[in-house]
Amino acid sequence: MNGKYVTTVFISFLLFVNTFVLISSHANADTLQESNIASHSYDYDVYYQNVESLSGELLHAELYEIIRNHTVVSYSSVWDHLREVDEDPLNNANVILFYMQRSQSENDTCGDGNECTSQSWNREHVWPKSHGDFGTSMTKVAGTDLHSLRPVDNTVNSARSDKDFGNATNSHWECTECDSSTDFWEPSDVTKGDAARSVFYMDVRYNGFGNEPNLSLVNGTTQPSSDDGLLGDLCTIYDWHILDPVSSYEMNRNNEIFTIQGNRNPFIDNENFVQEIWGEVCEPQNQEVDSDIDNDGILDSNDICPNEDSTGYDVNEDGCLDDTDGDGVTDDLDIFPLNNSESFDSDLDGVGDNSDSFPDDPFESRDSDSDGIGDNSDMFPFDASEQIDSDLDGFGDNSDAFPLNPLENLDSDSDGIGDNSDMFPFDASEQIDSDLDGFGDNSDVFPNDSLEWIDTDSDGFGDNSDAFPLDPLENLDSDSDGVGDNSDLFPDNSSEWIDSDSDGVGDNSDAFPYFSFEWGDSDSDGVGDNSDAFPDNSSEWIDTDSDGVGDNSDAFPLDPLETVDSDSDGVGDNSDDFPFDSNRYVETTLDYAMLFSIFITILVLFFIIRK
Repeated sequence: MNGKYVTTVFISFLLFVNTFVLISSHANADTLQESNIASHSYDYDVYYQNVESLSGELLHAELYEIIRNHTVVSYSSVWDHLREVDEDPLNNANVILFYMQRSQSENDTCGDGNECTSQSWNREHVWPKSHGDFGTSMTKVAGTDLHSLRPVDNTVNSARSDKDFGNATNSHWECTECDSSTDFWEPSDVTKGDAARSVFYMDVRYNGFGNEPNLSLVNGTTQPSSDDGLLGDLCTIYDWHILDPVSSYEMNRNNEIFTIQGNRNPFIDNENFVQEIWGEVCEPQNQEVDSDIDNDGILDSNDICPNEDSTGYDVNEDGCLDDTDGDGVTDDLDIFPLNNSESFDSDLDGVGDNSDSFPDDPFESRDSDSDGIGDNSDMFPFDASEQIDSDLDGFGDNSDAFPLNPLENLDSDSDGIGDNSDMFPFDASEQIDSDLDGFGDNSDVFPNDSLEWIDTDSDGFGDNSDAFPLDPLENLDSDSDGVGDNSDLFPDNSSEWIDSDSDGVGDNSDAFPYFSFEWGDSDSDGVGDNSDAFPDNSSEWIDTDSDGVGDNSDAFPLDPLETVDSDSDGVGDNSDDFPFDSNRYVETTLDYAMLFSIFITILVLFFIIRK
């Protein structure tokens, strides 16, 4: 029994310790969560400790001191900051677009490296930057202040433009709960208070210190300015603040911006600040009953636009200026009151600014080819690459190679000579053909001779007339024998051209081309006529004894007295008493003379011997 009791007590103790540990763990977790929340929150009493008893200008000035000197962000970083502070609570990949309250992809931007579409969102300056000309530089601060920047549909952003806030009657085609007029933009009811508190903040935050703009809310309409920035309509904005109180979304946004910039929007933290500063202006105690502030003939109690004089432009007598064509521009300012696509005609040329490609030029309205030159001035209104035709040749200066020469427009070979004047429009090396032979002067060796253009051997004679186009030493062949006149010793004789022995007779006709003393061989016996004693007898050519009988026929070629030896006895017929008898040739007779000679000879020998 005691053992069971001890065991029960021990187990109960363990359960108690475990429960205590679990409770401590949960308590620590809650403490950490609260600490985390505290790091992103603020203490109202500390932040606004000096404003409790203030109102009017004093409160305005003190709030300025509290929220000034915030951390300035760059305009390029605003994209990511808006993705954070305007994140859709139900879809962290989207943002909530101001005015329309549409959830849109956070990356579907008009800018930030993306292409703009009608559905893209842009960065809306709730206080238009043209009202104070503060731009988006970090030096002027106001243009990058997140309390006045919202993601807005691209087309809605354009429609709002830099208009004042105020009541309007013409619904926007996309943001159907938004209305506009010539002067005013009226947000949807659920964002009127948000817009009002944003511009109340800007009025307090910027008073012209340093490079910062001086911004003020006023009643009525205002205009863009480069000095003090004014924005209306104060009391309408005042009413919107009351009609649309602060939401939890707006509070969370204020907290998020506080972590980024280090300052807050006082009018979200305390809605009563608005009445404390502007209540006396917008809630007068003794306003006249049934007054007509704008003097348009409609009492304020019935006047929807009590600060807008609608005289002459209020068919339905609601106190607001009519906008018959519903284009957002009231009829008193709309040059085209029945055309909802047009409102203004800046150059008074009868063509509305939206349709007029040149809204400030009364002489131009259309630019059919979108080249920036109006059709009236553009000599080529349907050709974007051309505008002017200086030489009036029908070809625009941009494509006309000779913009000041009406006779030329093309230079196909880019040689500086127009195709109409260039006899060789596709050959940059040629332009002129003086002799019209089809060869340009630059390459024609004979530019003034239509029969010649090439001189291959550079001898000064064209190939067509040069009988020897490859031989610079020859150009004529008068006898057409294939040998040039300069080399042909017989230039007029087609059968002769060489005289090897220089005897005046060509080799082809000279039977002895290498002997200057001979050229003819009439009897073709191989002996020239000049040397041949018998030039017409092929069997004879020499007559050694000059007896008129050639040596070949002369039996006695060395005896001029004999030529024939008919009986071949060695005695010529003239001396042979028997010319036809080879055995004898002398008649036998006593030759007394011979005998006498012998006798004398013997006698002489006798006397010599005797001595």
